[in-house]
Amino acid sequence: MGIHELPDFPREFSMSLYALRRLTALVTCSVALVAPPAQAAWPERPITLVVPYPAGGVADTISRAVAREVGERLGQPVVIENRPGASGKIGLEMVRRAAPDGYTIGLAVPATMVLLPLADARFGIGPQDFQPISLACETYTVLVVDPRLKIRTLPEFIRYGRSHAGMTYASAGNGTSFHFGAALLAQKLGIDATHVAYKGESPAMSDVAAGHVQFMLATNSAKAFIEGGKLVPIAVDASRRVAALPDVPTFREQGVDYVSSGWIGYVGPRNLPANVTARLDGAFRAALQAPALRQTFTTMGYTPAEAGAPAMGKAIAQDQARFRPLVQSGAVKLD
Repeated sequence: MGIHELPDFPREFSMSLYALRRLTALVTCSVALVAPPAQAAWPERPITLVVPYPAGGVADTISRAVAREVGERLGQPVVIENRPGASGKIGLEMVRRAAPDGYTIGLAVPATMVLLPLADARFGIGPQDFQPISLACETYTVLVVDPRLKIRTLPEFIRYGRSHAGMTYASAGNGTSFHFGAALLAQKLGIDATHVAYKGESPAMSDVAAGHVQFMLATNSAKAFIEGGKLVPIAVDASRRVAALPDVPTFREQGVDYVSSGWIGYVGPRNLPANVTARLDGAFRAALQAPALRQTFTTMGYTPAEAGAPAMGKAIAQDQARFRPLVQSGAVKLD
């Protein structure tokens, strides 16, 4: 029998084969109808990054640089939305209440994640309400004093403070990391000092330079005042000297074990899906290696931080351990 000479099958066999084919088609269609749709790749649309401070400040400038790099790696724009007010609470409330889908994330700093939750029950939110995503950079402060005090070193500052009760120190605002950091420093050095809160760092520095207040912890913004001789730098609050002020020694170099340097990081709402968290983690890790972003940090006088959620969780825990005793002692009062 040749290859084209097929045998004749009985009619009933042909009908059975036809029925089998129809049954197979029906089963296939049924499975297709009940099968879940394939999970879409995340993200499918732009992401909002809430900055709970005004545009133009340090946190905003850094966040815009971070957003550009992260957006490139996610393939979607990361759009900054400034929501200032209530010491950062308004913006973070927006993040806390957002759907846990990764399309709304926010900037976080020690003041909003640690200090205010510890010191002010009215603040109402804390690290337990958020999913850490990543640190971006480590910040520092520099202890500056009124030039009229004729103080040039940390030992001189300590001697003056201990012999002159009632010194005053300025901060960029009540409940800020500058406020808490200076209070912790005064307590550690055994100095009696009174807090004077300002609405922002610039007016605070101006009043120290004018002699209305005697000292403060300031950011890299103080560099112009220092170079102009209007403020005297005493010590840098960092683990090592900073490039922006290479001639200013650290506290540790001058015999005082004090490091209260801060950080800038990012969080999302609680219960972010694992795939979204992993995608954000990868994007932030890659972004923080970008030369352009690292140069932005260096130019501003900051240091790139260890990326990833574990490092941010560790930073929060360390700050809680550092500042909880200060709050419990009553040394910090929020007016």
